[in-house]
Amino acid sequence: MKERIPFTRRLLWLVAICLVSFLGFGFSAQAKPAGADWTLDTVDGGTVNFHETLAKGPVVLSFWATWCKPCLKEMPHLNRLAGEYEGQITFMAVNTDNSKSVAKVAPFLSAKGYDNLIVPMDTGAELSSLLQVSGIVPFLIIFDSNGREVYRHVGYKEGDEEELQHEIENLLSHQARELEVDTGKPEWAEAVSATDKFKYSFSKDTEKEIFENWLDVSYQFGGFRTGIMLNSQAPSEEGNRQNEIVHRFFEFNSGPTYVRAGHFHGLFGRGLVFNSYEDRVVRIDTRLDGIVASTRQGNLNATVFSGSPSVRQLDIRGGDAEYNVVGNLFLGGSGLTFRSDNGPNATNEVFREWVGSVRARSNFGFGDFYIEQGYKTGYEYDRLTDEADEGKAFYGNLNLYHGPFSISWENSYYERFAVVKAADGKTTLNRPPSLAREFTWTLLNRSPHNLDPDDEKGNNLDLMYSGDHGWSLLASGAQLKNLEDEIVYELAFGSVKKSDLGPFNATAGFGYQDTEGLRQTIVGELVWKVDETHSWTFQAEHQHVRLGGGTGYDLGAYDVDWFKLEYETAPRWAFAGMFEINNKYDEQRPAAEAEGPFPAGQISYTISRGGNLNLWFGKRQAGFLCSGGVCKFEPAFNGVEIYGLFRY
Repeated sequence: MKERIPFTRRLLWLVAICLVSFLGFGFSAQAKPAGADWTLDTVDGGTVNFHETLAKGPVVLSFWATWCKPCLKEMPHLNRLAGEYEGQITFMAVNTDNSKSVAKVAPFLSAKGYDNLIVPMDTGAELSSLLQVSGIVPFLIIFDSNGREVYRHVGYKEGDEEELQHEIENLLSHQARELEVDTGKPEWAEAVSATDKFKYSFSKDTEKEIFENWLDVSYQFGGFRTGIMLNSQAPSEEGNRQNEIVHRFFEFNSGPTYVRAGHFHGLFGRGLVFNSYEDRVVRIDTRLDGIVASTRQGNLNATVFSGSPSVRQLDIRGGDAEYNVVGNLFLGGSGLTFRSDNGPNATNEVFREWVGSVRARSNFGFGDFYIEQGYKTGYEYDRLTDEADEGKAFYGNLNLYHGPFSISWENSYYERFAVVKAADGKTTLNRPPSLAREFTWTLLNRSPHNLDPDDEKGNNLDLMYSGDHGWSLLASGAQLKNLEDEIVYELAFGSVKKSDLGPFNATAGFGYQDTEGLRQTIVGELVWKVDETHSWTFQAEHQHVRLGGGTGYDLGAYDVDWFKLEYETAPRWAFAGMFEINNKYDEQRPAAEAEGPFPAGQISYTISRGGNLNLWFGKRQAGFLCSGGVCKFEPAFNGVEIYGLFRY
């Protein structure tokens, strides 16, 4: 059983929070806008504050990622609208790339020339959690100048920008009403946020039904916010039948000061030392239970926390600080330590471990850089007086821009740098940047490289061009090795896109990967925009795989073909048919993999107020899938699924 936090300690924390809250309210002479306040760093090295931005007028938030194909289709429309409504509405494209792909963001934006957008970086998913985005991108929200939500939309279909512009015009036409002075006493509907996400499935292979529901509810009152997430399993994929509170918290936010007690996730830098996150699809949740506090004072940004993981008896303490030295130059450092409570008889269990890093980052007009050096040392019970268990890590990223061209280079070295192994039973509490690219294509993501923070080094180089007449080019290469210089992953990828072929857009690409065998992949997509709100998309991918079976023998080669035909009628409906075939023989097929072919269909309906409903039927392999206007990972399945998202 996990040791309970002593009542006296909890009481002291509660008194401290109330005192800080009282002081915060004491300095608040004017009523604040409705909704929670937040501050994030931006891609150009600055910061943006939500309430300060609201003082200039309404705000459009769009959550996106570089690996999300519908997001990339939506971005040029957002940039165009941001230019058309400059001075009336602020457009923020909130980037949600994690530490694995965040280095690709600035070069992409520079090459595309999206200069009308403010781009906050939500690498640690703090804002996504705050606004209950539920890990789905793209996701768009409009706030009026009082901070109230007036529009929320899931996904992107060709033509969704027409409804977005209509909503903007409607908001501006009622500007006088929207700009009324806020009383500071929001109505119940404005103070409570509730999002419900559910999934029902029936498997033809196992003849089992699965139903899971996640209800995320929060209540905002002044600078306070509290909330819970209830997970109902009847049953879950693991066969559990229960109602479980998986997240509960109480937090206070007063401009530069933030305090949260309960469950929390977090990120230091780019995750070298600390990166606690949640991914419900693949059952990762490295949350901590404790207290976290942060402050922004002038040029200084600092965070401290104390907490315990959900499945291990560990007391973890951490801290991070970053200082804006001059211009856009920032220097920072992170530290983390934990102590095992398993006792001196737990042979080979780490008794005490210290982890630290120092970093520097800067934007300098024609580029930016990020470097971080980490160190780790600890002692094991069975050799407490003998020697330290040491590790080290390095990560560096350099981006350069010139007009429509951009170049991005990354370098990494990780030696014995896994921090708090199996924090949730299987995942480490840190997640250093991986140099293996995330793609917008299904087969190229079929066998992703899993980072080894104890034994990996490598380089990655990307070249991007986005020129006139709708041409876009991308070339990417990566090589990752273990510390004995054995190659564990190689990549060469190139793609070209033409977006001005009358009513058509066309994309083609080729990829070479050396991971679990040699994989050569050809991909292509053709989009036909029939009119402003109706479109057809045809996507085809072919992959040739040669598997290595070990010394002295070979498992041979096979081919995979994947197709999708999708019809979209914005902003509500999407109909998709998917088909996959391969010519594997039994020895090439893992035990859990079914025989093909894999036919499937999906019907998606987007609900007003930020919800959607999806009916999926057929047979699929596990992997990355973009359909119905959103992108996400899907497990292998054969049967019928109904899943949806509701906003109350």
